[in-house]
Amino acid sequence: MNFLRSRKTVSSRTPNLYLRDTWGQAYGLAHTRRFDRRSFFLRAMAILGAIDLIMALVFGWAWLFPPRPPTVAAKRAAPTRVAVQARTSTPEPTATAQPTDLPTPTRQRSRTRAPTLAPTQAAPPPPTAAPIAEKKVASARTLEYALPATLNVGALTINVPPEPQNCTSPEQMPDVVSASVKLCADAEYRPFTVRGQDIGVFGNANAVIRAQGRGFAIVAEGARILIANVLIRATTDAADAAILLCLYPDCRGQAGGIAYGGGILVRAADTTVMDSDIAGGVAGIAAERVRGLKALNNRLDNATGWGSYNFAVTDSVFAGNSFSYANRSCTTPDGSYLASGCEAAGWLCIACQKNIVARNACTGSGDCFYMNGEGNLTSNDNRFHQNECRAAPHNCYEVTFATGNEFVENIARDDPATGAACKYPFWVGGSHVYFARNQWSCTISPEVALADAVASTGVPTRIENR
Repeated sequence: MNFLRSRKTVSSRTPNLYLRDTWGQAYGLAHTRRFDRRSFFLRAMAILGAIDLIMALVFGWAWLFPPRPPTVAAKRAAPTRVAVQARTSTPEPTATAQPTDLPTPTRQRSRTRAPTLAPTQAAPPPPTAAPIAEKKVASARTLEYALPATLNVGALTINVPPEPQNCTSPEQMPDVVSASVKLCADAEYRPFTVRGQDIGVFGNANAVIRAQGRGFAIVAEGARILIANVLIRATTDAADAAILLCLYPDCRGQAGGIAYGGGILVRAADTTVMDSDIAGGVAGIAAERVRGLKALNNRLDNATGWGSYNFAVTDSVFAGNSFSYANRSCTTPDGSYLASGCEAAGWLCIACQKNIVARNACTGSGDCFYMNGEGNLTSNDNRFHQNECRAAPHNCYEVTFATGNEFVENIARDDPATGAACKYPFWVGGSHVYFARNQWSCTISPEVALADAVASTGVPTRIENR
């Protein structure tokens, strides 16, 4: 957003208030390491001094309180007493003792043979379990999802777990779902967690899952989870409604990112969320440290922060989604008022690598597609193909301090329904990007957008047209 980076000398822009001074070290991602000789020497001296003090205390205690050695008589008597006691306390059995007078050793119980059936008695047949109607499922299947030919990749293959034929009512829905479930029509569900592998959640257009405040309607944990055709309505916590959002998990001691809550939180690899309608919370779909996420044909409009929030997401596909009207006004911690943006965006990615973003639509979000590379949390080698951004008040496509990102056949334009224009078609400060056959039609021309981005930072900025 334009109020976080000093692009031009404008008094209304404020510095980044949340990014840690450690520049990405708290997230376990790649960052520049520096060796401080003075700090190393002081720490080494402190450790050696502590070791010397401990050793001095140990030797002093041994000198003041020496142990008393046992007497020779005690050494000799002790084994004699033990031997005598052992001989007198456990007399050996005599030949005249009856077997019934001795307790049966415990280990002999394991030698008892199982009773056998009489020759004339037939073994009973094993019991057969009665079929349970609610466990009937349809056959597993696969779906093919075509991507733009410009990507030069094959179609996505989506594995669909067996779908239950009968639905699970809200009263029967467990807090932790470990097997595939189907939602009932005209029902309202409380939040739940999906935990395990190869599990499907099959929604219904007339069934709604509701989430409140900083919680999520669905939390996915494990691997290979499918969430399809769910309707989610979430709310934003009152304390988060008008603040400048923090993009990071740790915001100088305060939690940000997924902490704000929303629709679906994905922490499961190879998860698919498709054909779903999610609105109302800060984040529509949030993903943190996952690989292989597929978000397809979802309507993620009217989020109060981000239609799609992603942190350290790799090798994933976002295609056919709508990320519209993710915008907010706010008052920053230093008292400044911002009429729009406030780190809100339709699609947001931090420290994301090798993702495909294709054929998505976004209207009226603060930024439509936003990859912030500050703090060494760079997002590299991502591919944006055939997306459309309309009427973004700040930037349609923003990627900063990154390399290898390509933009092919994307559109930045006004909103025909309202006439509202987009401001910057793109913002690529400190990045090396590739452009091909894009259509830029915003208030700021592509030439001025590039010039402003170059002037905003000392890090080289480069656009390579193909």
